[in-house]
Amino acid sequence: MVSNYLKLQYKLLVRHIKATGIPVPIAYLLLFGLCYLIYYALFQYPNFGYYALILGNFQLLFLLTEKNRNDFLKNTFSRRDFYKIRLWENAVVVIPSFVILLLQSHWPYALFLIVLAVLFAFLTFKAFGKSIPTPFAKKPFEFIIGFRRSYLLLITLYLLAGIGFYVANPNLVLFCVACIGLTCVLFYQLPEPIFYLWNDNHTPSGFLMRKFRRGILQCLLFAFPLLLIYVLLFPSALFNACIVLGGIFFLLPFAITLKYVAYPREINFPEGFALVLCFSFFPLIFALLPFYYIKAVNNLKNYL
Repeated sequence: MVSNYLKLQYKLLVRHIKATGIPVPIAYLLLFGLCYLIYYALFQYPNFGYYALILGNFQLLFLLTEKNRNDFLKNTFSRRDFYKIRLWENAVVVIPSFVILLLQSHWPYALFLIVLAVLFAFLTFKAFGKSIPTPFAKKPFEFIIGFRRSYLLLITLYLLAGIGFYVANPNLVLFCVACIGLTCVLFYQLPEPIFYLWNDNHTPSGFLMRKFRRGILQCLLFAFPLLLIYVLLFPSALFNACIVLGGIFFLLPFAITLKYVAYPREINFPEGFALVLCFSFFPLIFALLPFYYIKAVNNLKNYL
């Protein structure tokens, strides 16, 4: 039963890859290339690269603990098989990072990752539903869903930022704010149903501008309190805070634009690649944002 379930999940993964238009062998090569980039980035940014890697795995493991999904597995499989499946899933998720950490000779981080994978196999979180209140209104659904999917990661980032303030480490605080901004960018992966757009009376440009305003304001609800305390405690690092704030002001609209370039499908490889490029070399966003903005406006004319 367990092997059949895992084979089924593999087939679903292959179908998702084919749906992006990428041949499966090329997808494996891209995954290998991504792992190499992470390995290389850990050399360049050793102070925070490990935190980012652990936090990324933390979020992936958290998504696998979603209650409805786990209830389905519990109702379908025996208790023993359920935990086997959860352990296998978590192992598949953390193995690439575990290998990278071993290659970097960072045993404590690698062991911590294994502990996280085992621990999360026995946890279930209700990520969706009315029981988790959000500070957002109903219409911008991205932040409601994103918040309920990522609240544990956001709490962790706030705790890390608190530690950064306590030990007077401004770089750790700024790293946490940047991670919060990146988490908000990832909220825009899911496209809304087409009738949401049919009911909207804005022009494509007006629609996008409204999305930009709401997205930035909602992201600042998370990031601005930390940035304000950061500037008050470390006034000499004001320029660094402005850079991170500028990143939020441009990267979030860029992610929204990419979403509506791809609409009604989900963002896949071409858009994701553009986002990664801009995140890696930020000035590129000033050249790509106008280009993709025009493409998004033209695409939205078909639905608004």
